Order: sequence, then structure tokens, then C-alpha cells
Amino acid sequence: MNTLARSYRLALESFKVLRRDPELAVFPVISFLGTLLAAGAIGSLGWLSGILSFADAITPGNVLLLFLFYFCTYFVTIYFQVGLVACVQHRLAGGDPDLSYGVKAASRRLGPIVSWAVVAAIVGLVLGLLQRAARKSTGGVGGIGAQVAIGIVGMAWSLATFFVIPILAAEGIGGLAVVKRSAGIIRHRWGEAVVGQAGIGLFMGLVAVGLALVLGLPGVLALASGSTVGVVAGVAILVVAVLAVLTIIAVAATLQAIYTVVVYQYAIAGQRGEGFPAALVEGAFQPGQGQGGNQYPRGIV
Repeated sequence: MNTLARSYRLALESFKVLRRDPELAVFPVISFLGTLLAAGAIGSLGWLSGILSFADAITPGNVLLLFLFYFCTYFVTIYFQVGLVACVQHRLAGGDPDLSYGVKAASRRLGPIVSWAVVAAIVGLVLGLLQRAARKSTGGVGGIGAQVAIGIVGMAWSLATFFVIPILAAEGIGGLAVVKRSAGIIRHRWGEAVVGQAGIGLFMGLVAVGLALVLGLPGVLALASGSTVGVVAGVAILVVAVLAVLTIIAVAATLQAIYTVVVYQYAIAGQRGEGFPAALVEGAFQPGQGQGGNQYPRGIV
């Protein structure tokens, strides 16, 4: 409960940063649209070339198509995440970033972004193929155990790469080196950062569900009336509901990026950023085993 309460307070402090730069929430929107475009392009390529196959067998063509899908969608997502995080870092340092600042910052990190997208795509592809093989080839308890084991590996990967985006933006490290760097911060500064981000996501998710119910239910009832006015009103209400939920999702993604930057900067340099109380940020981490106080271990930075 203390962790979730701290996460809620961090979400509020993060929202103060967003309120000063509301255009930051545009990055997740652009990322989402770009990801859809990339996915559509890869799907169309596979369909037109005949590579796309819905058969159970895994073919080299399907694997290549899946890799392209992972790489292109990951690249778009990572590029705009780096742009967003660069803007947050600039704002916390006292600057006044805009969209062009983030785009330029991400473009300067294009090499590391591409190398990290390749690594992430390979890992995502391998984990996806393993999950598929576990579902197809093994039944009963063994099949469930295999899927759980692969899921645990995926969770461990997500944990190890928790700080990858801030590192890409601030340090320009890519490929496997950025994984090592992120895992080193987690290992030596293990605490509640992942739980905290999940808490922000949970809080914003509840807000999104509430909005969907408040706006969506009247829309469905209006559609069910069958009248022309009811149908028009129902469609309009549902459109507003969808836009409201998408807005909440964009805001949640931005708040999570702000939170991650704050705890990353505190982990490596003890910097809290403008407006974040010391006690609040200090409580986001517990020193790793064998490490005392809040000083980051030498040889890691």
C-alpha cells in the first residue's frame, strides 16, 4: 500500500511536469499512429509477396516477416520514446522543450536506437516463437509449465531493460551494451521502480475504465433505442468515449516516461528534478544488497 501510495504521489508530481509541457503527450500518439502504419506496411508486403502464411508450419519467409514486423514497430516506438524522454530530461534540468527538440534528440541517437531495435526484435521474435512452440508441441501440465517459464524469462527481460530508454536518450548506448547498463542499475539499485510504474499504469487504467463506462454505457443505450436520433447520438457518444480513453492512455504513457526519467536520474546521480520532493524520490529505491546509503556504486556510472 505504501508503494502504491508513493506511486500515486509520483504520478501527481509527474502530471505537474506534463502540465507545463502538455505537448509531450503527443509523442505516444505519434508513436501509436506510426506503429499502426509500420504494421500495416509489413502486413501488406507479406500479403502481396505471398510470404504471409496462416499455416501452422513456421517457414523462413514467415520468420523473416515476423522479424521485420518486430523491428519496424519497435523502431518507431523506441524512436518516439527516446524523443519523449529527452524532452522530459531537458524539462527536469530547467529547460523548455518542444516537439522539435525531442525529434532532434532522437535523431541524434539514431544509431543506438537502430541497434537496440534489432536486439529487441530478435528477443521478441525468439520469445514469440518459443511461446508458439510451447503451445503447439506440449500439452497438459508440461505445456503450461513451459509457457510459464517462457513468461518468466520475458518478465526478467522487461526488468533488465527497464532503464533502456533513458539510457539511450542520455548516454547514447545501444545494442547489448544498453541492456548491460540497465541491468547494472537494477542490480545495484534494486527497489520499487517497476512496482511504481505499474502503479501509475494501474491508476490511469482505472481512470480509463471509469471514463469508458460513464461515456460508453449511454452510447450503447442510445444505439439500442433504434431511432435515428438515438443512433446518431450513440455514435457521437462512443466516438467521444474512444477519444477520451485514447487521451488517458497517451497521458499515462507520458507520466510513466516522466517517472522513469526521475528515478533513473536519481539512481545514477542523486538528482531529483525540479518539483519532486526528496523523501518521495528517495523512497522509490532501496539500496542493493551489500550497498549502503544512496551513493551509486563506483564502476557502474
